[in-house]
Amino acid sequence: MVGPIIRVGIVDDSEVVRIGFSAAAAMDAKFALQGIKVVLAAETVPQLLQLLQSPVSMLDVVVLDLSLADASEPGENVRLLVDAGYPVLVFSVAENTDAIKSALAAGAAGIARKGDDVKDALDMVRRVAAGETIASQELAIAISSDSLFMAAELSDRERETLKFYATGFTGVQIARRMNVSVNTVGTNIKRIREKYAAAGRYAPTKLELYHRALEDGIIPTGLS
Repeated sequence: MVGPIIRVGIVDDSEVVRIGFSAAAAMDAKFALQGIKVVLAAETVPQLLQLLQSPVSMLDVVVLDLSLADASEPGENVRLLVDAGYPVLVFSVAENTDAIKSALAAGAAGIARKGDDVKDALDMVRRVAAGETIASQELAIAISSDSLFMAAELSDRERETLKFYATGFTGVQIARRMNVSVNTVGTNIKRIREKYAAAGRYAPTKLELYHRALEDGIIPTGLS
């Protein structure tokens, strides 16, 4: 059975990229079990958000160019879109680790490279629309090249809790696996957040804890 169409907005300052991505999605939709349709395209994030003020404009995913011509900051662009309620897949042409880390810290669900096969990028769009967070090569590069990460000094039990929590287990499931109470799991997660905050690596959301777990090798970068 064919699934519902995934409605995508694309933000890129290149008209060629906007048109090309839209055409590739339309072609892929003829053969895919779940089609992707670009319903809105803009050169900047404010422009896209302006278009989204129409009551009939709804998006499942926003594909965002990492470096826009308006000199906007990648993390702020992601934050604006996430705060508006839209999952973000960042589209990157270069391995700019600072920009990638900024985008991920702001809540981007993944990184797709413009040089990769377009089918891979469209597959990432589907995964982000389904609620996944994607660990990509760019994420691994950003983490491995950063010598400034401060250790959060988690205990073995806290690392175990974070490993389960970051990979999707519920509090009840974690409690059963670790043979502790649900309250203990909640306390551990609270302490984990506090320790990352003390290290200057704030993680108030589950997505941000997922990124902290990747950064510290608690879960492998190939796991998504």
